[in-house]
This record gives sequence, structure tokens and C-alpha cells, in this order.
Amino acid sequence: MSQPRIRSWKKFGKHVRSRGCHLLKRINDFPDSVLISGCQRSGGTMLSNVITHSNGMIDFAWSKDDELDGAQILSGYKDHAKEDGRYCFQTTYLNECYPEYFEHQPSFKLIWLLRNPYSVVYSLLHNWSRFALNELFCGCGYELLPNKIRARFDRYGYLGISRLERACYSYNAKILQVYELLDKVGEDIVMIVDYNELVINKNEILPMIYRFIDLPYQTQYAESISTRSLDKASKLSEREKSSIEELCIPVYEKARNYLAY
Repeated sequence: MSQPRIRSWKKFGKHVRSRGCHLLKRINDFPDSVLISGCQRSGGTMLSNVITHSNGMIDFAWSKDDELDGAQILSGYKDHAKEDGRYCFQTTYLNECYPEYFEHQPSFKLIWLLRNPYSVVYSLLHNWSRFALNELFCGCGYELLPNKIRARFDRYGYLGISRLERACYSYNAKILQVYELLDKVGEDIVMIVDYNELVINKNEILPMIYRFIDLPYQTQYAESISTRSLDKASKLSEREKSSIEELCIPVYEKARNYLAY
């Protein structure tokens, strides 16, 4: 009997994630691959597209969602015969399964994108599906809830906690994964980059990324990086900004101490 076709993250959750944390099952089949991660909505798609379309890299995607395609390959859900070249996979979807990064032999380089929480939380609230936010929150954010808020959620479910709270605690949980990654995988494998700084200073930071992943750099690679997405913070309400400043900014600022430049 053939496997169901996966065309959405909801189906991926049902048919793959539900089986447990084996999401990087085939990572060692793709030696010297480049992984792009961080909190969702932090620019991973942009950077993975730039790297994937560089000389020497393989464009494996068969749909418009290359992260979902890659997730099926790495989990072993979909067969893929490795081509002659290197691969770049976006792996923000790991969420609670992030220990898989250091459970496998380090046959990859990992670029972890930080992004200011105003932009990320705005996107989680307004540019993301309810299912995606809830999956991220249950996988990561729930564990950071203070006792009072956790008791409210345990009693009332999603009616007991706002989308803003879910987004903020999910953001913090993903950022906090950085420290364990650096400790167990190491700075020679993990590079921390701030998305906003990459976009603003692309001609300086992008070549640094290419040196880190041992890929020849060409100046035209920076041409597809745009500053159009930098102004999301201005679209937040004052209440949203206040909550993000209180809950997320300290976590973000501390993580910035580990930037690679």
C-alpha cells in the first residue's frame, strides 16, 4: 500500500512527526549538507533559497515548499537518490526534536538565524496558520509557561491563553535551544547570524556565511536579499509591543552575545 502524499505540515505532523523524533533520520546520507534553522518566520526560507541556488548545490524541491520537501527526505518518508553535489535543508520544523542535531554525527554545518522578536511574533500572529502556531507552542512554548498561565492553559486549553502569549513563549523556547546546540555541537559546526543585520549588511555577512560553509561566494548571490520585510514591528499594537518587550527582548539580547561576528 502506497504512503499518503504529504502536501501540508498538518499531514506531515500526522504521518511523520507523530512517529517520534526521527526527523533527521537520513541526515548522514547527505554529508557536508548545510542546515538553516532558528525560530520560524526568521528568514530561513530566504537564506536557504540563496544557498540552494549557488553553484555546487542541489535544488531537490518538487513543490513550492522546499522545507516540507526536505523534511520528507531527511525523515526517510520519501525516497530520494542523492545527486552529485551538496544539499541545503531548512530545518526550523524540528521544534522539540532539536536534540537530533547533536545525536547524529556532525556531517553538516548549521546556520541559526536570530531575528528580533517584534518581527517574528508579528509574523507568527498574522502570517501563520492557527495549526502551525499551536503545533510550535505545544512542542516548545508550553514548557516555558509560568505556573499560573500553565494552570490556566491546562484547564481551559487554547481559550485560556492568548495567541500573543503562545507566540512569545514559543519564540523564547526556540531561541533558548541555541545554548545547548553551541555546547553539544560546537561553534565550528553552528554559526549564529542575526537576520536583520544580514539583510542590512549582506555584502559583508553573506560572504562570512559562505566561508563558514566552505562554499565559493559570488557577489550576485546577495542580489536576491531585500530589506522589504524589516518594518513589521511598526504594524504591532502598543499592547503587543509592550508584551514582546517584556517577555522576549531579554532572551533575544542575551542570544545576540553569541553572534559569529
